[in-house]
Amino acid sequence: MIFSAPPRNLRPELLDLDEASFEEVRDSLQDVRRVNRYLSGYRVLLHHMGRFFDRHTSSQPLTILDAATGSADQPMEVVRYARQRGIPVRVTAIDINRKMIRFAQEEARKFPEIRFVQCNVLEMPFRENSFDVVINSLALHHFSKEHAVAMLKSFSRLARRGVIINDLHRSRVAYTAIYMLTRLLTHNRLTRYDAPVSVMNAFTPEEMRAMAQEAGWLQFEVHRHFPYRIALVENKL
Repeated sequence: MIFSAPPRNLRPELLDLDEASFEEVRDSLQDVRRVNRYLSGYRVLLHHMGRFFDRHTSSQPLTILDAATGSADQPMEVVRYARQRGIPVRVTAIDINRKMIRFAQEEARKFPEIRFVQCNVLEMPFRENSFDVVINSLALHHFSKEHAVAMLKSFSRLARRGVIINDLHRSRVAYTAIYMLTRLLTHNRLTRYDAPVSVMNAFTPEEMRAMAQEAGWLQFEVHRHFPYRIALVENKL
């Protein structure tokens, strides 16, 4: 029973409500970065991004859309990895939240490869095949199943080569672990509330697979990563 997935319980996270001060939001986003660094959030994305880097032989930049970028910590890690490999990249990072964009712009001052656009991920102002790769990290679980499927359709429409979804895996064990960690490691009320809620909002690998099929994805894989991470990857080439 403890290892079976609990029913999905979609609830809004405090960061999504956009009611906290900039300072409180900034502190919570720093907590998210620490979680990503130490609990495989970056490793999962870079692992799958490497396959697209391997296939990129052009001298022109590989174009990437980071949908719902948050603090832009994920695209900054992608740029660092691209620099290490000598691969030119150009990232467009979007988010609907102005506090997120403001914080991300401050953090990404040393990353000219990244430009920011404030817009709704459900109403993106880009043409079909505008990017080589679309990435979406720790954001799909914020949405209803219907909106998540719509996002997958939109991401695939915008991507010439493929899509990487990097997200949480809903689990009782993961919920208990993150609840305890946030009580031990942070006093930020946003993080303490949002982190456990995020786990319960997340999808399972089986649900991810079903949503990809509903969105019309043809060539895709669902990967489980430790600890309780999922990568849904569409490969068009």
